[in-house]
Amino acid sequence: MKKIRIRRCVLSVFFMLSITSFSQNRLLKKGNEEYEKYEYINAQNTYLKLVDTGFESSELFKKLGNSYYFNSQFENASKWYKKLIEKYGTVIKIEYFFRYAQTLKTIGNYQEADMYMHRFARLNPDDKRAQLFLKKQDYLVKTNTNLDKFKVKNLSMNSEVTDFGTAYYGEEVLFSSSRQEETINQDIHEWNKEVYLDVYKGKPDPETGDLYEIKKWNEIFNSDLHESTPVFTKNKKIVYFTRNNENGGSYDRITEQRKIRTDKLQIYRSSLNANGEWTEPEPLPFNSDSYSTAHPALSNDGKKLYFSSDMPGGKGESDIYEVVVNDDGTFGVPINLGSIINTEGKETFPFISANNDLYFASDGHVGLGGLDIFRIPSLHKKEEWKVENIGKPINSRADDFAITMSSDSKKGYFSSNRKEGKGKDDIYSFTKIEIKKEEPKIEKDTVIIPEITEIKKGDDLGKTLVLNPIYFDLDKSFIRPDAAIELNKIVAVLKKYPKIKIQVRSHTDSRAIWYYNTALSKRRAKSTRAYLIRNGIHRNRITSRGYGESRLLNKCKDYVYCTEEEHQLNRRSEFIVLEK
Repeated sequence: MKKIRIRRCVLSVFFMLSITSFSQNRLLKKGNEEYEKYEYINAQNTYLKLVDTGFESSELFKKLGNSYYFNSQFENASKWYKKLIEKYGTVIKIEYFFRYAQTLKTIGNYQEADMYMHRFARLNPDDKRAQLFLKKQDYLVKTNTNLDKFKVKNLSMNSEVTDFGTAYYGEEVLFSSSRQEETINQDIHEWNKEVYLDVYKGKPDPETGDLYEIKKWNEIFNSDLHESTPVFTKNKKIVYFTRNNENGGSYDRITEQRKIRTDKLQIYRSSLNANGEWTEPEPLPFNSDSYSTAHPALSNDGKKLYFSSDMPGGKGESDIYEVVVNDDGTFGVPINLGSIINTEGKETFPFISANNDLYFASDGHVGLGGLDIFRIPSLHKKEEWKVENIGKPINSRADDFAITMSSDSKKGYFSSNRKEGKGKDDIYSFTKIEIKKEEPKIEKDTVIIPEITEIKKGDDLGKTLVLNPIYFDLDKSFIRPDAAIELNKIVAVLKKYPKIKIQVRSHTDSRAIWYYNTALSKRRAKSTRAYLIRNGIHRNRITSRGYGESRLLNKCKDYVYCTEEEHQLNRRSEFIVLEK
């Protein structure tokens, strides 16, 4: 009897395991089918049910992470990428270290994000994104000291769904939205469970930029498909805009069961006829059902069109291209703008300002998380191209993209999915703030020197005098006014004790590449020495040396997680007594 009971128990366990295995296989198959059709919300729900059964695999964690990542749900993506890397980090594609680092930035964990970017760079040193990161490890400071200062406002007209992509059109502003009108049963897009995008218009408040009297723009541009990101010629007689292809796309993905048809984005053009009516939009000749072309921008003279595309031959997920618009309305051959701009990541949403600066969004250049907005001044001067992150408050941890500016570049709009917004993507207005810089006056004669009873060889005068930190502007080595106040105390001591000789020593933390830190610390030490000499101290009494990150005071070397306060301990200047 005991043997019979044991057999029954074994059979029961086997039966339950078979049922569980069958259920898991069914959920996995269903989730994969939804994922392959880009139905990411459906796929998430199915995969989460599969996780609840106890099933785990690298493919499951990868696709769950991707389904959130591709919908810009970065916090959830980070959770599943973390599981993927912790359990399967030795066998996954290197790209997932980059994606995980990006998601860590979006939740504010920059220290750990940098650690994974270092890992990504070691494993993939030829990747442009890795090279840019190693050159710009001080990106957090740079984006805090951005090029210009702006006041940013979330528009009150934003909905609970997607609103993005503005364009000035005379006295109106156009934008794209998936808001649903009550009187119409609109189709739902399975990617994000929202209705298809249409183009709307509103009247801007001249002070705040907020939009009022919102309604759909011309119906000829609002079909049953997605429409977005219009741009107009200067005379407002020609408009280019983005629409997904009407025939359902090409069969570019194949599963074991069937071919998968995917939608692609295309650029359309319309013009005003003699009656002042817009002509039926026509697709541009370089569109394709095999790849996307999207988000057009025009040069100031209207002779060049810029756009984003994942066409063959590009450098990354999407690149910025340029194409000549001939006088007769025909087009030249699209040209990739090259590796200064384009990376292995996404470069998209180009915009040309009135002073011919190129703005674009990218997750390949070093930023704060997700897409950041970058600028190249003077687009026509290719030999001088330099990509600049425009910084906070326009850029954030989230996706920031689709910037548009007024003719004087003092105000405009951008789009973002930052947490404090009303919907999935919101439109923000910005106004440039003019700041008058006033340097503080330095009264050298009022420096008070404490009585120093004993100075020993090897002492640091900075510590003896309890100096405030000697700060330098980002990536600079000139002496700031606040630093000069502290250095004047050193000058006073050296004048009071004329036999003292010192060595100026400059140190950095470890968060940039070592040779960059060494060179920068040498320049700063020399600049400090030069200041002391200019203020009356004989050059023979002062030497200088830059140590970079070679003399850290704590554990905070490369790949080690440290707080900002711990890193600060290593960023220091010393004034070491050599002779007294």
